[in-house]
Amino acid sequence: MSEIPTRPGSHLLLVADEARGVRLKSDLEFIGYAVTHILLDDSGLLSAPRPEIEDIQTAIIDFEGDWATLSQIVQDVRAEFGQRSRSLLIFTDERVALELDFSAGVTDFIVRPYSLREVEARLRLALWNEDRPDDATTVKVDNLVINTTRYEVRVDGNPINLTLKEYELLKHLVTHRGRVFTRAELLDNIWGYDYYGGMRTVDVHIRRLRSKLGTVGTRITTLRGVGYRFDHPG
Repeated sequence: MSEIPTRPGSHLLLVADEARGVRLKSDLEFIGYAVTHILLDDSGLLSAPRPEIEDIQTAIIDFEGDWATLSQIVQDVRAEFGQRSRSLLIFTDERVALELDFSAGVTDFIVRPYSLREVEARLRLALWNEDRPDDATTVKVDNLVINTTRYEVRVDGNPINLTLKEYELLKHLVTHRGRVFTRAELLDNIWGYDYYGGMRTVDVHIRRLRSKLGTVGTRITTLRGVGYRFDHPG
């Protein structure tokens, strides 16, 4: 498992009762993860109100009970947080593990008692699977990945916070890499022909993109008197 990198600062959602959640949250934080804990009551209901969470990497459910109740918890977590977390890991006992239905939205499981070594390996695998490019929905150029369905940009696996216009401008340049666009063309393509702003709008957004993308931003080349292009690798 050593070839699968652990991402610093990864954010996990933990759904568990207080007794199990306190210990597991402590263990997860010990191996370097940020954890938000949502409590389960005795009947398997999520506590309310729940915190607003935007950057979940993986959801974890630790529940002692039958599969019928656990499957409902899985559905509730998927319904509320499924768009922000593709991976869902279950901590359970051997009896319930034999009943797990992966079509319900479970991506992996760990049988108690667990070891931190196994937990860390499973989480690294889950995070790696989540970051693997899907050819139908992603554009990948070396260490830059653009997810076109989630409007998400990552560099070296780290999310880059872009405005919608910055995202659209970057996607347009990257998907037509090597081609030079004039400022007027970019204004028409990204802002629309009826946009009344000046050409400086493009320059400002290019400057912000370069700053946010770091070394990847140097691929956005200026051709003086003409416009901009995103260079091919190498």
